[in-house]
Amino acid sequence: MTENMLPAKEAAIWNQFRKGDKEAFAALFEWTSDRLFRYGMKFTNNKELVKDSIQDVFLKLYQNRGELPEMNNPVFYLFKILKNTLIDALRQKEKMVYLSPQELPFHVEFVFEPEEDAYNDDNIKVRFEKAITLLSNRQKEAIYLRFQAELSYEEISQLLGINYQSARNLIHRAIEKIRDEMDFALFITFFLSALK
Repeated sequence: MTENMLPAKEAAIWNQFRKGDKEAFAALFEWTSDRLFRYGMKFTNNKELVKDSIQDVFLKLYQNRGELPEMNNPVFYLFKILKNTLIDALRQKEKMVYLSPQELPFHVEFVFEPEEDAYNDDNIKVRFEKAITLLSNRQKEAIYLRFQAELSYEEISQLLGINYQSARNLIHRAIEKIRDEMDFALFITFFLSALK
């Protein structure tokens, strides 16, 4: 299974899994686990915690497969479950009474590959890093969800716990901040390669 599956095929696999198809469950895991891992690592640098949380997500999914809703975009649903699972795990690990989604950091590290000569301009690196520092954690997450995960504004609003217009505004303000520092298309090229 590839990341670029057609949404109709994604929904079909999800619905086969809901009906108890074990091969569909394996395909669902294979097709989403890398994306879930990359998303989870944006909130913590604890790889084992992220891996354990993904296993917890799939265990819960399998146990409750008959009660799961139909989905056009299962990745959105899995992101939502993983984020909540990570929040719970981080609360326990840090012995915190409460940790809100707004308090979660969203890490973006960019590694400039030596072979990327076209992008090996120190000025571009400085502008990229400055643009990143201007964004709040929620803006970084919203940009990630919109341009890397390709979620709709409606899905982003649900995942971030805000209304539809707030999600649009959040992304629009982030883009404006970025454009003050550098070309947005170039920023997205760097941003997405940082998140792979």
